[in-house]
Amino acid sequence: MSNLEQEYLNLAEDIVIGSAADGIPKVEEFFKVFSQLAAENGDCPDLAYSPILSGSGYRVDGYAFDIPEDTAGASGDLYLGVCAYFQDDSLPTINASDIEKAVSGVGRFLKLALSSKSLEDLEESSYDFKLAMLIRSYVDQIARIRILVFTNAHLKIRKKVFESFEIDRLTVHTNTFDIERYEKIASTGFDPVEIDLANDFSGGISCIQASSNAVGYKSYLFAIPGPILADIFANYGNRLLEQNVRTYLQARTDVNKGILKTISDEPSMFFAYNNGLTATASAVNTSNAPDGSLVIDYIKDFQIVNGGQTTASILYARDGLKYNLSEVFAQVKLSVVDEAKLGEIVPKISEYANTQNKVSKADLESNSAFQIKIERLSKEVNVPQKAGALYATKWFYERSRGQYRNLFAYKTQPQRNKLEAEFPKTQLIEKTDLAKFELSFDGKPYYVSEGSQKCFNRYITGHLKQMSDADLNEVWYKCVVAKGIIFRQLDKAIAQSEWYKNDKGLKAQALTYTIAACAQAFRDKGYQIDLLKIWKEQEVPPLLLHWLLYQANTVHKILNSPPGIVKNPAEFSKKEFCWTLHVRGKVAEPTPAVLEYGVPLDTFAEEQVSGRRDARRDNELDFEITLAKLVPRAREIRGMAEAKCLISTNNTRALEKLESGRLSFTKTEKNALKNLLERLAIEA
Repeated sequence: MSNLEQEYLNLAEDIVIGSAADGIPKVEEFFKVFSQLAAENGDCPDLAYSPILSGSGYRVDGYAFDIPEDTAGASGDLYLGVCAYFQDDSLPTINASDIEKAVSGVGRFLKLALSSKSLEDLEESSYDFKLAMLIRSYVDQIARIRILVFTNAHLKIRKKVFESFEIDRLTVHTNTFDIERYEKIASTGFDPVEIDLANDFSGGISCIQASSNAVGYKSYLFAIPGPILADIFANYGNRLLEQNVRTYLQARTDVNKGILKTISDEPSMFFAYNNGLTATASAVNTSNAPDGSLVIDYIKDFQIVNGGQTTASILYARDGLKYNLSEVFAQVKLSVVDEAKLGEIVPKISEYANTQNKVSKADLESNSAFQIKIERLSKEVNVPQKAGALYATKWFYERSRGQYRNLFAYKTQPQRNKLEAEFPKTQLIEKTDLAKFELSFDGKPYYVSEGSQKCFNRYITGHLKQMSDADLNEVWYKCVVAKGIIFRQLDKAIAQSEWYKNDKGLKAQALTYTIAACAQAFRDKGYQIDLLKIWKEQEVPPLLLHWLLYQANTVHKILNSPPGIVKNPAEFSKKEFCWTLHVRGKVAEPTPAVLEYGVPLDTFAEEQVSGRRDARRDNELDFEITLAKLVPRAREIRGMAEAKCLISTNNTRALEKLESGRLSFTKTEKNALKNLLERLAIEA
């Protein structure tokens, strides 16, 4: 059995488990898994599930609008996801014609949405009508439509880029997400972008090789034509942006306005005035032009680490402002690094290339001291064993993509069974999940509604940075897991409720707003939901869950009725005033019976203080956490050790790992580094 065939069966099992746990159909669980992975990979924003299926041949499973604010004209993207989900016993295959069929079904819906006459035949409460009306309300701001085809089949096709086409004035791009891409992203955390300039983008580009002296490193300089750069970004979108800078950079800062002014007024001087792009790759294919000059034909693992504003602005200038890019050229410095060293070197290039405009390091956060501490707590803290259960289980905190899968890699079936019993899939917490749990209870549902990646970035740059080492203790961990239990059980209850089945949509938004509103309602009464009691029982008491679900119905109605100035309920939920003016204080007060599942705020505060005290008594952080905090100082420590002649073979290897952020030390390396730090009197 091939790896892909095994992956297909594993995914099918995960879909069955997830579907039962979430109380939703298998195809919805499939959409949830694939759309979340696509969002993390940069293929799209978080998509809202919106199943639209017609006997007349159109189908859409989800959507998202990416409309830049404060910009005139057509500059935004509409993302439409469509599923080709199979439940065959063995791995199915599909080809280009199958993709074209799925895309044509989305195209038929788009034509219907843009036709007033066709809309008259739709039921106003249907997904079809609601999405069609949203598209019509935003149509003047949409420049591109990006169709994502999600399938658990194996797509066998040679070409990497599907031809774009037009519907009315809108350009439509197609992106596929099959079982092979799923396996690659789920196991490694990313799917490399491959740019075939020779075949897909008007031919290779002349370049000069700037350096090739270092082992495993080469660099090239070239000028990329504006139209080609715009085409590449139109096809690949935010997947091009290295994760440190992965955000849609809108044309509203002074830098972006300057770029647009240059394109408008002096396009031939763009190369001279603009700093251009810094990019990385793992490999390139080159050839020689008839005149003997060097040409880049193909780039593997293409990532822009600096110049996201330039790239996004060029595309906006073409599609939103209709500027002519024929005279625009952008300089590119391309660093080609051996694939094995990408994870070590690319983050450094990104960090150094962005020293003037500091960017978020959310993707590096997985190696932070806090993330390691949370992971350690998940492995050490046993879950109270339920009555009748055969095993004591644990929750698994996945601080980086693929950790949970790797837990089972190269294990025998009996070993896998034992691990699955100890760490069941239903007790997996991803780092983006944790951010949702915390920010919901913290009264920031508008941040959670922005989507997983933005929510996580908000969490690590705001909430988590306000916490001390001692705050991350066993009591905190039990409370955050209890928040997750409430989150997931209420999510399932909403999905199964009759009121939601009769008016589907905005489930994720209703969930986070309900938890925020109900937690606040408890606090307004001087109580906190008794999270430690929920931890001990590993479930939400039925009366409390029933009360939460009743409030969710109220919240769902509020979110689906935004004020007149807001066209899109999903966008409404991302605004802070949605919380402060429309939802907070609008749920019913908890009854005395419901308050029985709370604890007084001063009691809750005492529990937190006790947890911090115990953490300090246990030395707060172990040596592994200390090393994580020293990563930014690794080069400084090496210099100090060399100056005092304390360098040895073992601590040199350890310092090299520390400098690259790889914290997998041997026992000898760890001891050597510990001795070195003691001799240098360095504390984290």
